[in-house]
Amino acid sequence: MNNHGGLKAVLVAAVALAAVSCTPEPSSGSGDQQPATQEKHFDVTGFGKLKPGMSKQDALATGELAATGAGKTGTCEDYRYQNGPAPDAKKLADDAEFELKYEAAQKAADAAEAAVGPAPGANAGAADYAAHAEKLAASAEASAKATELIAESTKRIAERAEAREANGGVMFAGDKIRMIVPPPGATTAKKIGKGATVEQLKAAYPNVVDKEAGKTFEVPVPDQQGVALNFYFTDGKLETFLLFNSAAKCS
Repeated sequence: MNNHGGLKAVLVAAVALAAVSCTPEPSSGSGDQQPATQEKHFDVTGFGKLKPGMSKQDALATGELAATGAGKTGTCEDYRYQNGPAPDAKKLADDAEFELKYEAAQKAADAAEAAVGPAPGANAGAADYAAHAEKLAASAEASAKATELIAESTKRIAERAEAREANGGVMFAGDKIRMIVPPPGATTAKKIGKGATVEQLKAAYPNVVDKEAGKTFEVPVPDQQGVALNFYFTDGKLETFLLFNSAAKCS
């Protein structure tokens, strides 16, 4: 299983993004001033009530996410934001049915391969060789069926990654948050958003680490080992950014 749930799934995917919501904040002034509004930013501390290191149960309890998932692959499942577009119900059902079919095919292929066993010895009879050949053929057939489904599975994973990037949301790996993707238009607390330059990023985050020759940068999340705020650039412009937990893997 792709450990980045697609990190070009993180870039496309990786690889993933951004609607900004506002919450009221009391005015710092006096008199009859109207309360100011504070933009909800995306940063190392999380997004809204969603925080790095949260369990799935705690994250869903924040009310930031929709009540039902937006697609699942193995142990990884996507959720969109509460005010985001609802996923297509029929497509979700089709994806779920396909995942069961793919899982069954893979299990059958593994079982057929395990059943092959060692090749007959030098003193084995014709019947032994024939039986072994039959097992090899059965294993090859089962493997071919599973392989046929890989391309379709990859396509569905890529489609979910694209939807995640377009709408924002959270991907869970089992009970752990694997990534938090901002909604369209969101910026970090230091005003870094899509289209920012590398120079602007470095000025805003002096501790940013260049991980891939000016294309991928990350800012470690304090007290969360393996979690970082990742920034992905294309042609010198910020394409997408997200919180990513490298220890939470899909399987």
